[in-house]
Amino acid sequence: MKILVTHINPHLDDIASIWFFKRFHPEFGDAKIEFVSASHNLAAKEENKEKIFLGTGGGEFDEHKEGLMTCAGTLVYEYLKKEGFIPDDEITRKALDVLVEWNQLIDTGKAPETEFSEFSVQSFIRCKDSNPESCQKSVNLGIEILNRILSVLKREQHSLKDWDKKVEFDSKFGKSYAVVSENIDREFCKRQGGDLFIIYHSKHQSVQFFTPSFKIDLEPIFKKLKSLDPEASWFLHQSHHMILCGSASAPDSKSTKLSFEELIEIAKSL
Repeated sequence: MKILVTHINPHLDDIASIWFFKRFHPEFGDAKIEFVSASHNLAAKEENKEKIFLGTGGGEFDEHKEGLMTCAGTLVYEYLKKEGFIPDDEITRKALDVLVEWNQLIDTGKAPETEFSEFSVQSFIRCKDSNPESCQKSVNLGIEILNRILSVLKREQHSLKDWDKKVEFDSKFGKSYAVVSENIDREFCKRQGGDLFIIYHSKHQSVQFFTPSFKIDLEPIFKKLKSLDPEASWFLHQSHHMILCGSASAPDSKSTKLSFEELIEIAKSL
């Protein structure tokens, strides 16, 4: 059986290294994880094709060497790319590049201070105890989190592609955009700098009107939508910053009969 070795009480970087091997190396998907006391020379004595040391031991994937300004996760990622084990589709590569950079910034102490708070990924996956069972639980949790992070980052890349096809239009609400997308969400919209966003999910015919501004009230749009399409499940959020019609959280909602173009015209007409 293949074995991946890291030090007791592994950091995020060590868990990321394990995740990379188990997820992308075809021979290490079912590898056993072993935890050892941190060492600078154990890999020279024990490492082989069946047993790989990560973030400890002084081997190929241990960053604790003079002159190295990187981390184990980056070393593993570059190795897997060189060996052709990382998918070469643009979306996955860009998402993984972002994940690798984030991990390296954390491990080298260059990430923003907020990344080191009590609410950060690395703070709650590290068990701070030498018990092998606790270490394994940390690895299992970290792997699940990294899988989800990768999904989020891939969705972000899809969102950027969708955003290239956006429609910009004038409305009394300010800088306004409409986009057809199954990926774009409100957090993505906030980063684009607009005042009003219409997100149309063509597959499920669900719709969101959203404003990040606390000075804008979307009730006039809601009233117009209700008058033109009263049977649809329009919902004005209590903040008056969102109007929803259908979502993953409400699969039994009645979708709108209004087209993407008609939704834009409603916002422009007020």
